[in-house]
Amino acid sequence: MFAPLAGVRVLELAPFLPGPFAGAQLLALGAEVVKLEPPGGDPGRHLPDALFAMNNRGKKSVCLNLKAAGARELMLRLVAGFDVVLEGFRPGVAARLGVDYETLRQARPDLVYCALSGFGQHGARAAWPGHDLTYLAAAGALSRPGHWQGPARRPGLPVADTAGGLFCALAVVSALLRRAASGEGAYLDASITDAALSLAACRGLAPAHSRAHLHPANDVFTCADGVALAAGLLEDHFFNAFVTALGSDGAPLADPRFATVEARQRHGDALQRILAAVFAGRTADAWESLGAAHGLPLVRVRSVAEALAEQGATVAPAFAVRVDGARLPPPAAAAPTLGADTAAQLAGIGYDAAAVGALVAAGVIPPFAVECA
Repeated sequence: MFAPLAGVRVLELAPFLPGPFAGAQLLALGAEVVKLEPPGGDPGRHLPDALFAMNNRGKKSVCLNLKAAGARELMLRLVAGFDVVLEGFRPGVAARLGVDYETLRQARPDLVYCALSGFGQHGARAAWPGHDLTYLAAAGALSRPGHWQGPARRPGLPVADTAGGLFCALAVVSALLRRAASGEGAYLDASITDAALSLAACRGLAPAHSRAHLHPANDVFTCADGVALAAGLLEDHFFNAFVTALGSDGAPLADPRFATVEARQRHGDALQRILAAVFAGRTADAWESLGAAHGLPLVRVRSVAEALAEQGATVAPAFAVRVDGARLPPPAAAAPTLGADTAAQLAGIGYDAAAVGALVAAGVIPPFAVECA
């Protein structure tokens, strides 16, 4: 089995999506990931659409009140057995809770510690709250439209959050490689906004009103059955092949105004009106069949459930890259119940029943966290 991070232990102190998404990538590569959750649990547990279940499969859960007296000693004993800490608090919170890098490295000098926050640990915006949408706005990712006509719109995916998680996971793997060679740990300051900016800037620095990055035949259209269809007829060979495949129906598109990529952009508004009428004449399935027959990029917009079903799956792949031709196996276990692994993790660092009872009495560990394990 491809598990390059086998033996690596990750302690995840990160709520919602960005940190857990990063942890999920590390788990897919073979790491053991333990979520450290407050008594109320990761707030992501209470969000809709199975977000928590999808991003925390195969992880373990320890429930601990970091604000309680006595939590610091427990944390130092616990973190000594981990290679990586993923922290997803706003800047300053980890230090107040006693789980910052300088504190935890006392117990694990070669610790790889990744602090993932909205705007990074430094700068004028470091303390600002935010969510995926506001990080995208700050990064310039909402400034340019994605469709030929109309204003820029919010994407349906949490692009900034997931990009932040991916950059975080990549940085952790890189730091682990360096540690293997040098024995040195690392402090990683990961900014979700910087991750979004990296994606936005790769398209260049054109002004917000520019449509230079857009193509009128590379867009989403509505078919006869009301279903949306993505048409990627950008290059000349695709556009010309589409016109030919339509036969007499393609006559309006054979206009010299649409003969080249540059010409189609120059006359894009007129082209889109014609394309809208053409696509409205057939169903989405009919367009996909035409695309398959003529090698054209015509794809019906699917739901996530449909896309998974077509792959014979009910959950997303644990890792998006095939290795030696095969997908990495998904986690064998579902997302953990809150605190399910608390007792086992405490026993692993030498806490007997009496010591655990003392932690419960002190409010460090909620009673249910050791009763359910």
